[in-house]
Amino acid sequence: PTIIIMVVQKKPKSEIRKAFERFDVNGNGKLSLAEIDKAVRELYPDLFADKRAMMRAYKACDVSGDGYIEFVEFRNLVKFLYYFNDLGKLFAQLDTNHDHRVSMDEFLKGHELAGIHTTNEGARAEFAKLDTNHGGCIIFFHYAYLYFVYVFICLCSSVLFL
Repeated sequence: PTIIIMVVQKKPKSEIRKAFERFDVNGNGKLSLAEIDKAVRELYPDLFADKRAMMRAYKACDVSGDGYIEFVEFRNLVKFLYYFNDLGKLFAQLDTNHDHRVSMDEFLKGHELAGIHTTNEGARAEFAKLDTNHGGCIIFFHYAYLYFVYVFICLCSSVLFL
């Protein structure tokens, strides 16, 4: 099984709290998408360029589903930013024609790049599940979901945040 190891320098909780409060401009204890956008742009400019990755990280952190990131959720934001940013780079490698979608051929190649070992038939079946409109391609969201499921559930692996 493939295990992704993400090395994210841990910061003291007090430092994370200070950053959270800095961008919580209205003091409501929650960060809106606009506040997250500003925080990422200022604190992690190298992760700001890929908006799809940022949106995936934002949605993954919003455990409560209310559209806001609370402090408890904020602590995982950077981890998810790195995760989805790296996944976005892999997706970009697969998307050889740069149409922001992955075809079946690109998808099969992606399994090799990601270290996913499955049969050709298995990969085609997964692609068919993700290609919900039967258009012959999948978007980043679907690819990120599949990769997430593969790593976390199918292989019973875990992502180590050191």
